[in-house]
Amino acid sequence: MSNVLIVTTRKSKDYPFERISTDTIHCRVLPPTEAESTFSAPASSRPDLLVVDLESVQPPACQFVERLSRMNPEAGMIVLAGSDSSLTATISSQFAVDEIVPWPPDSRRVQNTIEELGKRIALFYRLRTVQEKLQKEMHQQHIVVRSESMRELMNCLPQLSETLSTILISGETGTGKELIARAIHYLGPRAGRPFITIDCGTIPENLVENELFGHARGAYTDAGSGFKGLIQEADGGTLFLDEVESIPLSVQTKLLRFLQERQYKPLGQSGYIGVDVHVVAATNVDLDKFVRMKLFREDLYYRLKVIPITVPPLRERKGDIPRLVQYFFRRYAGDRQEVVDIPPETLQRWMEYDWPGNVRELENKVQEWLMMANAGGLLVHPDSAEAPSPQYTLSEIRREALERAEDKYFRHLMKLTGGNISAAARLARIDRKNLRSLLKKYDIDPSTFRAKH
Repeated sequence: MSNVLIVTTRKSKDYPFERISTDTIHCRVLPPTEAESTFSAPASSRPDLLVVDLESVQPPACQFVERLSRMNPEAGMIVLAGSDSSLTATISSQFAVDEIVPWPPDSRRVQNTIEELGKRIALFYRLRTVQEKLQKEMHQQHIVVRSESMRELMNCLPQLSETLSTILISGETGTGKELIARAIHYLGPRAGRPFITIDCGTIPENLVENELFGHARGAYTDAGSGFKGLIQEADGGTLFLDEVESIPLSVQTKLLRFLQERQYKPLGQSGYIGVDVHVVAATNVDLDKFVRMKLFREDLYYRLKVIPITVPPLRERKGDIPRLVQYFFRRYAGDRQEVVDIPPETLQRWMEYDWPGNVRELENKVQEWLMMANAGGLLVHPDSAEAPSPQYTLSEIRREALERAEDKYFRHLMKLTGGNISAAARLARIDRKNLRSLLKKYDIDPSTFRAKH
């Protein structure tokens, strides 16, 4: 049973909130003066979702909402918007609000609005159920679904996880395409099987075919043993082709044949191998344009985009920023009690910024903020060119020292693994995509650490 706390002073006879309760959703209606006491109750009886009627809250309403959020950060929040639109906008920008419902409605439409609120609450719990499963399977990775576009995408994931059709995920760098691909995998029947990522953009062109399809023993000089390839590694599970546009034309033909026949022939082997894999591809470019420029096979393009998905950039879903910040803050701050919360004015500046690097850039900014806050520094606007204060300069010195250490560490990691991205990511216990980003940041070319044959 899920608990919903509706914070309002409106009378039940005028606003029949109890009609929202179902077999799985239990609603309590309390005035603001009693609402905060619910958080001193055992965790099992605390609300999972807060519905706050702003016009029932005594000023300052922002402080009341902040206290509720702080006392139970796991709870979702739906705000019933009042006549003060500026207050609603402020709360929406500063707190992780899941929904804003226009309120109060015309008296003749109260019942319809109550029913609509009930539907939104039910949707919240459907999404929450999906989130809980993903967090269990994907550990600490998290998909924020406050904005309408992300809620629509999240609602599609359970159905997509059941399909055998190839999926093409499009979106700018840093939007979380691999996270969506993993969600599709872990929500479906293949969850217990391998999820294999192929970073097509990082594999040297002359090695792409070998990485994908493998080779037989003796297929070429120095091939003392066979290599089964990453497609066979994914047998029974999901194969994720990231930056699929980077696959050379010479290999695209063989990939197309594999997608059509679900079997392939490794280099140097006479017989075919059949595998059962769900193929999910991703691109951050306009593949239509690549096809027109003859850089990508048209038939492969249509074979990949049987089911197309687009992950919107962060600038088009800024409503997700407060919840993303909250998630990254809690993830990286951990148990450090000395770190203060991100100030509202800083969060407001972040809401106004367009984040060309999308969610990945925001994640990095939260980590930077935490590091500087811990060192007593000050944070400037993400794209600010203002001269830093003396306090910020001290933090900048510390950051430069950290970057030098990281540069040395990642070069040593590449040397240790012979430039193998996958092995290095496992040793560093970070995502391969994040490792690639860090290598690019420090201008480290993995190929220079690979043995020459």
